[in-house]
Amino acid sequence: MNKNSGIMLALLAAGQSRRFGDRDKLSAVLGDRMLGLHAAEVGAAMPFAHKLVIGSPAHDCAAQWRDLGYQVIANQDAALGQASSVRLAAAHAINSGASALCIMLADMPFITRDHISRLIAAFEQSGGTVASARHGQAMPPAIFAVDALRSLTALEGDAGARSLLADARLVAAADPMLMDIDTGQDLAQARIIYDQLK
Repeated sequence: MNKNSGIMLALLAAGQSRRFGDRDKLSAVLGDRMLGLHAAEVGAAMPFAHKLVIGSPAHDCAAQWRDLGYQVIANQDAALGQASSVRLAAAHAINSGASALCIMLADMPFITRDHISRLIAAFEQSGGTVASARHGQAMPPAIFAVDALRSLTALEGDAGARSLLADARLVAAADPMLMDIDTGQDLAQARIIYDQLK
């Protein structure tokens, strides 16, 4: 893929960390850096046409997100759930004339460049929505074709774009690649996995 492909990347980082306790999970340390930087670094290494982080411009990770080439977009409606971030990302993709939108979650630290490359290849081959799959269940990261972007702007709630992935072409990934961090227990497990993968 080259930068003329027109795929915009949106890294969703505006979650409320409600299940994580009284601290922001993306600021928690995993390995040698904050959790919110792992997926961001993978996305930054891929030649997307434009890269957004949907999150707070004042977040602890924000300066490093910008250093990685992301534009940080504030989500004023973050408390309404993940769909609000998806809507915002889709609106930016439409307004920029992007040909597609790749949605990644900032709390998935084990995503690899190879997996993103496989998603891009599947998208370029099929031209339709593609999604990651764990045990046959469609989930992010996912790439939505331009004709799906209007539907993304109408999403509501905290399920994100899951409802639009029913007919997606699936790209399987083995555990722990699609693990996301929601709780302190998840982070403790991720730290064990991270040390094993080093």
